[in-house]
Amino acid sequence: MTVANAQRVLLRVCLHKFVQSHIKRKYRQILFSRTGKDSIMAVENPKASSASNTDEEKAGAKAFPLVQIVIAMEKMGWKVAPQLMKHWFSISPAVKWTIESKNTLFNTDARTLKENEYNDTIVKMDWALKYPQVIERFHQLQESWDNHNAIALLKERLVSEGYTPGGLVKLGYSDSARVLDASAQVSGVDVGGILDTINDWYGAIGKANLKLAVRGYTSVHENKSIFSLESIGVYLKDAYDFVDERVMNSIDIIRPELLGVWSKDRILNKVETVAYFSYYIAGLSGLLENKYPGFYPIWNSDFRRWQERNNSGGDFIVFSDVFWFPPSKDNKVIFL
Repeated sequence: MTVANAQRVLLRVCLHKFVQSHIKRKYRQILFSRTGKDSIMAVENPKASSASNTDEEKAGAKAFPLVQIVIAMEKMGWKVAPQLMKHWFSISPAVKWTIESKNTLFNTDARTLKENEYNDTIVKMDWALKYPQVIERFHQLQESWDNHNAIALLKERLVSEGYTPGGLVKLGYSDSARVLDASAQVSGVDVGGILDTINDWYGAIGKANLKLAVRGYTSVHENKSIFSLESIGVYLKDAYDFVDERVMNSIDIIRPELLGVWSKDRILNKVETVAYFSYYIAGLSGLLENKYPGFYPIWNSDFRRWQERNNSGGDFIVFSDVFWFPPSKDNKVIFL
């Protein structure tokens, strides 16, 4: 096991232990300041007794405006993540998805989405393809997309457009990922994950669907029905939300999602996060404060409380633009 992998495993263990601590023992309390609608109050009292809570809260409370995360992102040189978060804050009134409404919207015909339910102008594929995990999955999709399932879905798309054998149907002649997603998408893969390096991609997308759509038309070749493939387009589809998922689909127990350990200037990297939670779990609040002053774990629930107080901030679906490329010589013609 490499050092990097060992650190990732340790981080996962530490986060698991911390979440259990967070739920069962309430080492960390997230309170809301009445001095400003955009602030949360983080109270560090892992060893405090109930009798001393009031005094310690008064002495140790420090305001951390959630909107400061946007500024911290910009200070770190991130470009796309702060734009997406600004867009989330700009939505009014508040839109708070549940697990069920998120799944429904994500899987609906994207052409029917309301204006405040999606954004397709911020994320660009040229930006995404700078990241190794995206490049790797792009090449995998490029090489293996034309499988049985993809061809079957292509046929379904054509039939929904009125295709009959021998007829002419054009597909994929749009540059909108939202339109293509509903009418010409035939394949896709997941990209990214929680153990990726913390950077602009991680803050903006984290994990998403890399989808593939086709552009071409039906025809007949040597008395056989074919789809003449002109171009292939790939795009990203993601949900920008603060919905805590269930531990298991069959059990209604929510797993709190950590969004990072933030200060007004930056986010802790993976190694620092391991150290932070190691101190936290051990109850070493003094050492924690000395080593990481002004840093606080931020959770999905913090954004939900912000929404309740401000009646703004909205979950939405993200579409990137479309990256088009020509098909290989071997798959310019697809037999239907």
